[in-house]
Amino acid sequence: MDIINSILNPFFKILFYPFANMSPVWGMLVISFLAGITMLFIFKATSDQAGIKKAKNLFKAHFLAIRLYRDDLTLMMETMKNIVLGNLGYMKKSLRPMLFLIVPVAIIIIQLGTRYEYRPLRVGETTVVSLTLDKHEPGSLNDVVLELPDGLSLDIPPVRIDQLREINWRIKIERSGVFDIVFRSDNKTVKKRLQVVDSLSPLASRIARDDFQTALLNPGESSLQNSSFASMVSISYPKREFQFLGISIHWLVAFFVFSLIAAFACKGFLGVEV
Repeated sequence: MDIINSILNPFFKILFYPFANMSPVWGMLVISFLAGITMLFIFKATSDQAGIKKAKNLFKAHFLAIRLYRDDLTLMMETMKNIVLGNLGYMKKSLRPMLFLIVPVAIIIIQLGTRYEYRPLRVGETTVVSLTLDKHEPGSLNDVVLELPDGLSLDIPPVRIDQLREINWRIKIERSGVFDIVFRSDNKTVKKRLQVVDSLSPLASRIARDDFQTALLNPGESSLQNSSFASMVSISYPKREFQFLGISIHWLVAFFVFSLIAAFACKGFLGVEV
């Protein structure tokens, strides 16, 4: 997964670069528009366009028949049956392109999620940094030492949970920047990036070892090495509040609404039957 992320990350970094210091809405609008156009091209290339057009025309004919023969119960029932069968046929023709759309849409959503699910920390705020010691690590929680760079300070002493093999530190932010927090146990070290910036930056709330889901959903940082004494490290970033026209809306809803609007607005111009 780290290899795939190393290929995708530079591309999306360039894509989001013009919007890094703008309101998050602008980046969402442009990326959603491009995603909608991309989905149109994929749908057109992988679907039976002639069959979809025929199915849509049949729908129109059946609905017209309902209006014309509304006084004939037999014909009405026959028309309703044809509508149901036609709907199933349309869904069948749409299934293949939808399968091709799953992967690119998932990639876009994950990259958006790293930027819109959470926001970077701000000066004066505190956050909790957690480390889970690998279950096969012979050392104890007391052997793990946290090293903070200038700009970060320890707010309270660490809290160790032996049952979970977990240590939690509360850290205070003193200045802006991108920091590398270092965890040390004997001669081994683990690093985790912490971001205190004003730009729209990809954030990795956690990194783990041998965890496909964590690596998939946090493409901004590489996974922990197999020789690491930790199995997971996480940082509690605040949730980002996404607003459009003064209305609070979840970024995922905004993406699907904007991309669908773009797709339906351009389908006629691009000659795509949906």
